[in-house]
Amino acid sequence: MLNIKKILVPTDFSNDAESAYPVAQKIANRFDALIDLIHVIPTAKYLNESFKKLSTPLDVDKEIYPKVIREAEQLSQKAMEIYFNEDQKGQYFVKIDRKISDTVLKHATTNGYDMIVMGAKGKHGTKLLRGGTTEKIIRNSKIPVFTVDDRLNENKLDNILMPTDCSTVSFAAFPITVELADIYNSGITLYHVMELYGSLSEDMPRKQNKSEFVSIYESIIERLNQYLANREIDKIHIQRTGVTFEDQVIITDGNQSRTIPLYTKIEKGVSAHYVIEDYAENHADLVVMATHGRSGFAHLILGSTAEKVAQYVSKPVITIRPDKDALRG
Repeated sequence: MLNIKKILVPTDFSNDAESAYPVAQKIANRFDALIDLIHVIPTAKYLNESFKKLSTPLDVDKEIYPKVIREAEQLSQKAMEIYFNEDQKGQYFVKIDRKISDTVLKHATTNGYDMIVMGAKGKHGTKLLRGGTTEKIIRNSKIPVFTVDDRLNENKLDNILMPTDCSTVSFAAFPITVELADIYNSGITLYHVMELYGSLSEDMPRKQNKSEFVSIYESIIERLNQYLANREIDKIHIQRTGVTFEDQVIITDGNQSRTIPLYTKIEKGVSAHYVIEDYAENHADLVVMATHGRSGFAHLILGSTAEKVAQYVSKPVITIRPDKDALRG
């Protein structure tokens, strides 16, 4: 299971950025983690654009940055006091740099954070459902990134969708999916798309007297249980119910256990990301997925397809970069 002790929340103090605060707090409550805020001020190269029309020249380093830093520190301190419990309250950081995403990722990596929780878009919205800075962080982060907006209703998070292409890589998203389902009292849907031009499930053996979809479903469950065993994640296992496509995740905690409903949905489609987006819009409250697939001839759900889903799906998204063992396996 996960061990989240430090959560980083990037913010530009917009309403969308603030939507990430309660989510970070809820996760911090579960893991007794600390929450830090980070705000990045763009460098003079970009600030100067705002002052081009002013007749009086300004010294950015002496006149602008000190004031902007003070204001950002005040806003950060206020946000910490309003939104975060004293036990989970960490530090706030105000930095100046040219590339916001690079600065956030460098800070997260060098300071040992376990998760980034952030708004899907900042002050400057785009046609994408996740803005440019968020998209770059998703693409390059080595730790899980949870992107949210004000559409997340944490009191009604019934179904968490986890796309899978049947590979070991895709299963890397399963442990955090289970943790979140446990936190939010949600069900989980494993979702596999058989693409027109090829998918890993094409090579799965068909079981005697069973349909194509049932054979793939049973192989997914078998592979997922094998993944958990190989990774020695002994607190989680899948229990078959005897009802096709409907199983249970059992979480063992000492002498106690908890049960999470687990559904498997398999569909055919021309392009996986369109099918995933459509299903998520109508049936999911949160999407959790791995971000890097294997190279090769198969058109996998991961990789570029995951990036497209993360950009365009209107539901909250968590992206996971698999570890090196998963990428090799």
